[in-house]
Amino acid sequence: MGVAIPAIAIAVYPIWLVPSTSASGTEVALWATAHHDRLVVTQVFYTVGVGLWLTFGAAIWTHLRNRLPAGSHLPSGFGVGLVGLVTLILAGFTTFDLLLYRTRGTEVTTLLYDLTFGFLVMSGVPTAIALGSFAIAVYRHRVLRRSTAHLAAVAAVGHVVLLVAFIAPTGPLSLQGFLTVWAIPLLLFAWIGHTAQTMPR
Repeated sequence: MGVAIPAIAIAVYPIWLVPSTSASGTEVALWATAHHDRLVVTQVFYTVGVGLWLTFGAAIWTHLRNRLPAGSHLPSGFGVGLVGLVTLILAGFTTFDLLLYRTRGTEVTTLLYDLTFGFLVMSGVPTAIALGSFAIAVYRHRVLRRSTAHLAAVAAVGHVVLLVAFIAPTGPLSLQGFLTVWAIPLLLFAWIGHTAQTMPR
């Protein structure tokens, strides 16, 4: 559900239609006004979906804690990272929701829009910690299929690369580049979906 619900939001308003981060505050404000209702609906889907990641993360954390040696820091590393990534993503959603809440001046609109992408990109740090801890746990202790660790390791590296978005004004690794918006987040979605299917019932 944490993957399927956000996917519904794409049908409401495709993410690739959002303005570039180089757009002026006036352009962003006009866009937000023109598509206000659809954007609000997408935010509801995104927020519910990401919120469900906490439930998924609790299940993974419990699984790791019960199967790893006593005293292992890996379950805590995963849990702290998961909470951190969800918190930063929700912070990004909050700034975007504030942008939609009412009409604002050009400078404030630009700031809120940039903060939205900034929070989402910065979530790559705790994501890498969570996925890295998970991958190490699976590789060392075989607590789940190794394929889940392969996906986690690749996604962890990808989310570290996300930080390049802060210094790349254009191109695939910019704040709204293909890798930042699509490829790297899809690795996380793929890991969530695959790991959920391999968890013992």
